[in-house]
Amino acid sequence: MQPQWFKAAALTDQQRSVQLQSSRRVSKKTLAPLSLFSLVAFSMTPAYAANSSIEQVTIYQGLASVTRALPISGSGEQTLVFSCLSPYLDKDSLSVQAANGVNVGEVSIETLSGEHAAQCQYQGDANVQQQQATLADINAELEAVRLAKAYLQNLTKVTQINTDSTLANNARAIETQAASINKRILDIQQRQARAQETLNQLMAGSATSTRNSVTQVSVRTASRIPSSIKLHYQVRGAGWEPTYQARLNTTTEQLNITASAIIAQQTGENWLNVPLTLSSVNPNQNTSGRLPNVERLSLYEEDQRRLAKSTQPMMEAAPVIVSARDSYGDAALAPTGAPLPSFTVSSQNKNGIIEYKLPQRVSIPSDGRHVRTVIDEQSGNSKLWIRSTPSVETAGYWYASAPFLTPAWVDGSLQLYRDGNYIGQSRYRYQTLKEQGIGFGIDSNTIVKQITDEDKQGDKGAFNRTQTLTKTQAYQFTNQHNRNIRLQVLGSEPVSRDDDLKVTVTHTPPVTERDWNDNQGMVAWEFELPSKQSKVIKSTSQVSYPASKKLAIN
Repeated sequence: MQPQWFKAAALTDQQRSVQLQSSRRVSKKTLAPLSLFSLVAFSMTPAYAANSSIEQVTIYQGLASVTRALPISGSGEQTLVFSCLSPYLDKDSLSVQAANGVNVGEVSIETLSGEHAAQCQYQGDANVQQQQATLADINAELEAVRLAKAYLQNLTKVTQINTDSTLANNARAIETQAASINKRILDIQQRQARAQETLNQLMAGSATSTRNSVTQVSVRTASRIPSSIKLHYQVRGAGWEPTYQARLNTTTEQLNITASAIIAQQTGENWLNVPLTLSSVNPNQNTSGRLPNVERLSLYEEDQRRLAKSTQPMMEAAPVIVSARDSYGDAALAPTGAPLPSFTVSSQNKNGIIEYKLPQRVSIPSDGRHVRTVIDEQSGNSKLWIRSTPSVETAGYWYASAPFLTPAWVDGSLQLYRDGNYIGQSRYRYQTLKEQGIGFGIDSNTIVKQITDEDKQGDKGAFNRTQTLTKTQAYQFTNQHNRNIRLQVLGSEPVSRDDDLKVTVTHTPPVTERDWNDNQGMVAWEFELPSKQSKVIKSTSQVSYPASKKLAIN
């Protein structure tokens, strides 16, 4: 069902003439006081009332693009009205598109308040409308019963009673009818109270947010045949963000990641049962690159300070999204009957801009509530290991690789589950997770203990004295699992930035990788550690430099 709260009116020249002649025949004595809505309807006398339907909503970060359509009925010159639009509508973004054979004239944009905004308040909330209709039926029923009671009261006053027997019979009949009517009135009043309370609750939590003003757009058209026009505009107050759930099974080494989109909007418009697309574009970012700085050289006295150079922060890359796979399993497992709807989200890459198109229509009320929908789900075999950085913390952590990670996944929050237990929250960043893996919490069955921590300092040479600093560290790793584990130990070695500063490092056993993940000075050991066994890693570094100088670290 399309929204019912965007009304349109069209009026031809011939209809205006008929309206004028009809209005002249109306006697002033018959005119009753009219509300503002009635005055508007009376002055225009639309030949038909059409609904402005939403054909597409595309949500970006911080705003949305909306496309609405209105039918053109009949032929000739007409004015179509898109009413009850968002007060936050970007007027500069308005554009009108018409089919061939339709001429478009001026476009009028108005901001309406007061009763106009009140009329838009709860129109379009199906639950509120239904409850209002229910309450109206109850009120009508109550009024009818009260009318019957009043008739009965008047009847007893004017009826002539001739005999005692007739009086007794009539009295009993009147009492029976009065008792029945009074009971009906009481029952209806109780239903009325319950219906009113339900309506109040619905309106308090209605999908429509309170608005003090609305936008109305009028489009002047001319057409020889029935057709339609479309209105495009941007509106602020809408956005979406990705969120992820990673579930790791350490026994089967299976990893599953579900990507969802959390959508919310407070535009002042209710989007009920609308086609929806999520775009990775951030319209708030820069739209063009900066020009290079030109160095202008000149000479200064030696004691003058150089002018400081200003640097600009790097522009964040536009986020992108991946496509989703079918969330249904084997079709043979589905119940018999009509096929179930598929909620598989499709995606399209438009030169770096990823669009997520939801297959089903979605309702997103304008009250800021979060609407969540799954946009992707990937799973596969993962490589598991225990990582320890003993110089920072004497502990081991579970890590898993995810071969199916892609740079198309946008940064977002990451909920972590290991063996069915929620262990905490991290951040989904593709580059970091691709290089370092996904951490799944501390492993209490890997015991890390420091067994050596020595620092020695001394001098060498008689004339050209050299200062030396020797540091030795050793750690023991014990596997208390009932199975072998793959252990990765991260360490570091000093990096010299001075030709007079010499560094020698010895690792036992030798390291597996230097400059781990292109990080200068980081080293890594990787090995299998059998169940219930231990292994010791030892590193010794010696730094030598002229005694006339002082050592600065970092």
